[in-house]
Amino acid sequence: MKIRVDGATVTSWLNGTEMMTITDEKIGAGEGSIALQIHSGGDIKIKWRNIKITEL
Repeated sequence: MKIRVDGATVTSWLNGTEMMTITDEKIGAGEGSIALQIHSGGDIKIKWRNIKITEL
């Protein structure tokens, strides 16, 4: 998955296919941390790997 945040515009890709683009002024004004979130449907375990953050 690739996510690009450029000001108020967020675009995401999954396996190279663009999934969505959204513009939201609240996103563009945000400051703070980056968080990874899942919504568990039960007793599942998630492992993150190869996370890269590049400033635009």
